[in-house]
Amino acid sequence: METELKLLLAPQDLRRLRRDPRIKALQQGRGSTRLVRSVYYDTPEFALLRAGLALRLRSDGKRWLQTLKTEGRAAAGLHLREEWEWPLPGEALDFGLLATTLEAKRFRAPRLRAALGPVFATEFTRTSLRLGFADGSLAELCLDSGEVRSGRRASAISEAEIELLAGSPQRLFELALELAERVPLRLGHASKAARGYALACAQPARPVKAAPLELDEQGKAAAAFSAIVRSCIAHLQANETGFLAGKDPEYLHQVRVALRRMRACFSLFKTVLPQPVFAPILDQVRLQSAALGAARNWDVFVHDALRALRAQCADEAALAAFERRCVRLRRAQLRAAQGVVASNAWQRLWLELGRLLADAAWQQDPAVLALPVGGFAASLLQRRAATLKKRGKRLQELDAAGRHRLRIAAKKLRYAAEFFAVLFPKRRVRPYVQSLAAMQEVLGGLNDAATLLRLLPEALAGARTPDPRVAGMIQGWSAASTHLQLDALVRAWDHWQRQKPFWKPPRTNS
Repeated sequence: METELKLLLAPQDLRRLRRDPRIKALQQGRGSTRLVRSVYYDTPEFALLRAGLALRLRSDGKRWLQTLKTEGRAAAGLHLREEWEWPLPGEALDFGLLATTLEAKRFRAPRLRAALGPVFATEFTRTSLRLGFADGSLAELCLDSGEVRSGRRASAISEAEIELLAGSPQRLFELALELAERVPLRLGHASKAARGYALACAQPARPVKAAPLELDEQGKAAAAFSAIVRSCIAHLQANETGFLAGKDPEYLHQVRVALRRMRACFSLFKTVLPQPVFAPILDQVRLQSAALGAARNWDVFVHDALRALRAQCADEAALAAFERRCVRLRRAQLRAAQGVVASNAWQRLWLELGRLLADAAWQQDPAVLALPVGGFAASLLQRRAATLKKRGKRLQELDAAGRHRLRIAAKKLRYAAEFFAVLFPKRRVRPYVQSLAAMQEVLGGLNDAATLLRLLPEALAGARTPDPRVAGMIQGWSAASTHLQLDALVRAWDHWQRQKPFWKPPRTNS
């Protein structure tokens, strides 16, 4: 099992890292520098990629190595994946060696063997340093500078990998936190293989939704918490680069969803978590989420409300001028949000959270370790469902504040249902989650309508001669949208109430 922390740095900062005092203090023996060339193999249909595998031949000038890696998982820069590696006499795949892995059956297929060929390559200079920590943990620091190439397409490599050789992964995060004080760095989410496949497939990057969770049905609450938080971090980081590029508002939405899911996770597990340990992290997550909220609100204002209005009032000059001003305001908020995500504080937050997740000390509390995740999940889902019912008891009498509390309760129940879905039969989980998603969408629309009215004064404030008709159109749009959504909310609420709680065992006739 390969465990490594990937850090992305500018080329000049990568060179500074080699001379860093902390690195020199940890270094054992002399470092080495060599040119590394790798060729990755797959079929024209990318059969290995679809199976979550990466097969490569690598040469460092002295020897050839054949390596098979699983996709594994990555969160907070930490990559965990299975790896098999063998020395080779030359540059040719040895299928006999692959027969010793868990993927032996796949590689015995003659059709697959015949179709395998080079799809992309990497070439980089690697400086390797062996590091020793005070507790006996060992790691290898690799400083890589070069490129990954597929055909005429290429992407630069400038990164540091800290691979754990023995001991605790917590040491990797502690070192990265120290380095982040002295050089700008970002956590690396994509492996070299993933970047190579992105070039080979020539598919444009797209916003990424949360991946389904895998939980151990026989596991404990502490392990489930760690798995859920790592999933949230992975979801966030998968959309980080696209958000910083600013090409699609959906990237910001997905980053916000990842933060909301993470906050929901902390809330769900608060009865079993040591609050003094995690409270500072949760405070920072709240602050970062709020910092991105304004940009997301302006995205909704511009891309949803104003453009829909303009489609119906295309010849309204005052509305067009108002929209141009709002687009400028939205860009300013987007730049501010991008500054937050690009900041050193943002990277340090996820490194610190990764360090806590790697720390076994807080998991030694018997109250945490002894709690089976199945019973914990059922009890928690029951409480969240009861809270939602209480919030919607007088549904048609709720004001905007009441509907906001209802929306939060629905969101927490939905996230909890999605987090623990794998522990229960899919046929019972799916309709329940779908009913919650439908209700949440309606409540989100009501919230967006209320947000329009909150942002309207700011949007009008900078106009030289604000046209009163514009304010009237926005207010009318908000009122009409609210009226339609209220009718839809009643239907969505009734549909959810008819769903059977999937966490309760079905009744049997005795």
